[in-house]
Amino acid sequence: MMPRLEGNRIEQEFEYYRGLVRKGVAGFIVFGGELNSLRERIKRLQKESVTPLIIASDLEQGLGQQVKGGTLFPPAMAIGEAAKKDPNILKAVFKCMADEARYAGINMILAPVLDVNTNPDNPIISTRAFGEDPETVSAIGSEMIKTLRGRGIEVCGKHFPGHGDTGVDSHITLPVVGKSLNALEECELVPFRTAVKAGLKAIMLGHLSVPAIEPSGMPVSLSANAVRFLREKMRFKGIVMTDAMNMGGISAYSADEAASMALRAGVDVLLHPDEPEKLSSALEKTDCRFRQNRLVRFRKTLISSPTGRKPRSSEKLSMEITKKAIKVAGSVKPLKKPFIVLLNDDEEEKGKVFIAEMAKRNPSVKHLIINSGMGFRLKSLPQGVDIIVAVFSAVKGWKGGTPPWLKRIILKLKNKASVFISFGSPHILDRVPSAKIYAYWDSEYAQRAVSEVLSEVAERGTM
Repeated sequence: MMPRLEGNRIEQEFEYYRGLVRKGVAGFIVFGGELNSLRERIKRLQKESVTPLIIASDLEQGLGQQVKGGTLFPPAMAIGEAAKKDPNILKAVFKCMADEARYAGINMILAPVLDVNTNPDNPIISTRAFGEDPETVSAIGSEMIKTLRGRGIEVCGKHFPGHGDTGVDSHITLPVVGKSLNALEECELVPFRTAVKAGLKAIMLGHLSVPAIEPSGMPVSLSANAVRFLREKMRFKGIVMTDAMNMGGISAYSADEAASMALRAGVDVLLHPDEPEKLSSALEKTDCRFRQNRLVRFRKTLISSPTGRKPRSSEKLSMEITKKAIKVAGSVKPLKKPFIVLLNDDEEEKGKVFIAEMAKRNPSVKHLIINSGMGFRLKSLPQGVDIIVAVFSAVKGWKGGTPPWLKRIILKLKNKASVFISFGSPHILDRVPSAKIYAYWDSEYAQRAVSEVLSEVAERGTM
């Protein structure tokens, strides 16, 4: 088992985590925390274990995604877009991810995302994917694997056999991938096969119903057929883990039932069980000796303690990638009387930096912030202005995708706006005919970069 480790509470709950180590957990998945405190406590936990613990984390965007003091990079889709202009960016960003993780004591990054984002309405993969074709995902995924492993960090490819062509979030319910095996072989499975050849030693099974692999419809994360497919058809000899065991995709089963099914299926690691101390019965009833040996061999290859010097901040690299990733679709023309309509479906306030940066360049610019669809009328917008629609809609687990109110307002504005900007998935603007700017994420870097693009338009005359 690899239970959740709350980095922000590791000092207060250290005895609890140490107790789990003494009971024999394989490791932990880290969420949150402050770099120096986390590093010291991980070092102490590793000393409690004869075999190195797997200290894993979802660092798809680097250490800063989880740990205060680390660098936060743009999402995978932005990295893929920037790499089209500068392929050298890939090694640079993956090197930084590896070095910061190693210093923190995290010896496995739960990435690359090897899903091919072929469904524009995908609510959970989207910008987390490197691209929308198997060749791009395969190439960048393999580069990530080689670079991270070359610097001492293990990786885990996910979400087998592919979460890219789904319309629902497996955090909430069980998606169905209804493709034939031939179709899967031509698209979804390509990055996984390439990754195995590139040296991938760990694969995460998605909570997905894939009848072509598991005819019963049960989640592949609990399926012996899926594990057998990996072992026999794809010649994968590394460790196999589930996606988080607390997700809605397997809510049809009790915690004990799901754990037992996964272990009987041949899975090596149960990731993120909610109450690990209560799953001992499931473990005791399943003969895991062969898999324990495989897991121990894997763990012996891991870095057993935080190592290296504290890396310098890589914020400049993150900003560089953000700028290079910006994509303009259509013709963006100078905005003489800009008026910003900011659409935000997040609980946090987003877009303040963008508004401030635009105001610096044009003090007369005004704005309207809309956080829900309640009461919005087109008549409420001023006349004789150039409308900029800035959409802040992040891709997040448990969110369920773009809310209906946001889609409705985008459609209402599609023929009224001079330019639309997506600070998230580019597909949110698929039905918009006007000029578009894609930023791929909502960081301050991205907001500044987009304001610079609009400033360049004002100077050049068009883009």
